[in-house]
Amino acid sequence: MTNRIQHLRKQSGLSQQDLAERVGTTNQQISYLESGSRKLTQEWMLRLATGLGCGPADLIANAPFSPAYSNRITAPTGDSNMRTATIDRRTKETAIHVAVNLDGTGEYSVSTGIGFLDHMLEQLSRHSLIDLEVAAKGDLHIDFHHTTEDTGIAIGEAVAVALGDRAGITRYGAAQIPMDETLTRVTLDVSNRPYLIWKVDFTRPKLGEMDTELFREWFQAFAQAAGITLHVENIYGENNHHIVESCYKGLARALRQAVDIDPRKSDTVPSTKGVLGGSL
Repeated sequence: MTNRIQHLRKQSGLSQQDLAERVGTTNQQISYLESGSRKLTQEWMLRLATGLGCGPADLIANAPFSPAYSNRITAPTGDSNMRTATIDRRTKETAIHVAVNLDGTGEYSVSTGIGFLDHMLEQLSRHSLIDLEVAAKGDLHIDFHHTTEDTGIAIGEAVAVALGDRAGITRYGAAQIPMDETLTRVTLDVSNRPYLIWKVDFTRPKLGEMDTELFREWFQAFAQAAGITLHVENIYGENNHHIVESCYKGLARALRQAVDIDPRKSDTVPSTKGVLGGSL
């Protein structure tokens, strides 16, 4: 596949090594991707777009830029210790602004137009201590799918950018969250290798006006964009509200552990490879 990776990299003043460090891979992998000898998968498009500060579609040669899709990424400036990022994502279906501070206090401002989703994202912020700002407008007259999924993507991308090369993080996190009759287990690896295991069943098609099937879509979108291996398992429960809320609170508590800085290895990427991402 012909692509514009090399052009965009040089335009940004980056060497192959610079880009490799930004996206958590090797010079050789960047060379393969630029030459087209390695497939430019959706995962790689998201990672490279984050590293280059462009939209995934901009990586494809001869693809005209369309104002229907844009993804403006603002990485931290000034204090290099600040783990913050801002994402502005625009498509024909949604317009989403997200800002995160991984070292916050759990302050939030959330407005998606979907009341139940707002409630869950507020729980995510409060229990992870990640400051979260979300303002989303979507085609809710059709259904809630696009807004739910794209919100997961934008928050995940913001977390990925704020993590940078992921040096110093604890990397792994786990939580078991009881909520009355419900118990849910969430475990994750901030590995830059996205994967979702979802073992959660609902007995009702909707909570409020939101389709319960959309919760899996949100978690899938978030895990993919954030570069997180994420396992969510509802061990038991009866109340559907309790089940999904325990999933978000479990994600929050596990994420809080995983992105915390390990004081004994605060300057080292937690992998024997020296980078996070790619193969095991």
